[in-house]
Parts: sequence; structure tokens; C-alpha cells
Amino acid sequence: MNIENMNGEVNTTKKIVIDGSLITTKEEFYEFMRLSLGSDLLIGSNLDALHDALTAVSYSAEFIVEGQNLLEHNLGSFWDKVCEVFNDSLDENYNISLSFES
Repeated sequence: MNIENMNGEVNTTKKIVIDGSLITTKEEFYEFMRLSLGSDLLIGSNLDALHDALTAVSYSAEFIVEGQNLLEHNLGSFWDKVCEVFNDSLDENYNISLSFES
């Protein structure tokens, strides 16, 4: 998606699909996020590092969750914590957005 800003410049939104059929462990989730964001902040592989990485995103990024039921099944209560981190990060960084698809 291209978005034109007030200066007439076109900004591109990076779409990052978090696919529940491909992520089965916390380690896979962190590795996916690290690669998707290209962030060394996630080397620590913990929720604080995830928050730091999400709030540091300086470009427009749309996170799309596909297969939320699978993520809930595969990751258990960790997925709930990830959602909390996303919600906190969304409040702090207007460059990122989050949507859910069935």
C-alpha cells in the first residue's frame, strides 16, 4: 500500500504476516519477528525486547495475524502476552498497526 504524505511523497507500508500455521514455538515467533523487522533488539528473545523493537520501528508497518486460533493453540499463554506487548507498542508507535484475519 502506498500512502502520500503532506509533502506529496509516497510512503510504502511494509506488510508483515504473522502466520499461525508456520509459527509453532516461542523461538520461531522471535526468529520470525527478528527477521521481519531486521532488528538486533530482538536478540534477547524476550517480551521486553519485542516491545523495544516494535516501538523502534521508524517506517510504516502493518502486522497481519493469520490463523490466530493456531497461534493461541501453539503458543498458549505466551500469545496473550505477545498481544499485550503489541497493544502497548501500538499506543507508543503510530508507525505500526495490527489486524487479524480469520
